[in-house]
Amino acid sequence: MISGGSILVSLVRLVDHLPFPPPPVRRTRGRQRTYTELLIVKALVVMIIRRLHTAWALLAFLQQEDPVVEQLRLLLTENEQFPTRRTWERRLAVLPATLPGLIGRLGRQLVTVLNPWAQQGHGAACDSTAVRAHGGVWHKKDREAGIVPHTSIDTEAHWSKSGWHGWW
Repeated sequence: MISGGSILVSLVRLVDHLPFPPPPVRRTRGRQRTYTELLIVKALVVMIIRRLHTAWALLAFLQQEDPVVEQLRLLLTENEQFPTRRTWERRLAVLPATLPGLIGRLGRQLVTVLNPWAQQGHGAACDSTAVRAHGGVWHKKDREAGIVPHTSIDTEAHWSKSGWHGWW
């Protein structure tokens, strides 16, 4: 699935394999959408990977003369049309409502395609959640002196400070 070319182009192509829900059967009010949700998600992947925060930045990036960017420009067109800046702004503005479901679909698709547990048979995830130590905390002065005051001290635990939790 991921070829020897650019990883960014491969990720954008991977979005094509996501199971998107079919468009509604009944026509909704207002002007019909010219570009699919799939195209907007492809642009979002490019914006996240390249750290582009606005539609202006996306369009400036896509105007570069680079072989990878030329491939991306082709992937971000539908019916031989490329969305305008205002179209990108509008569609990206309403995307957060559907984003959690899209991220879940993309994650499931990546796991299916890449099969990361084929060799080891298990997986793990890590985040920055604050976890309390069991027992007491080994204070800095005791740690530097190499003294463990009592057996309930977790010698692996350390103090940290966060803006949300304070000292923990």
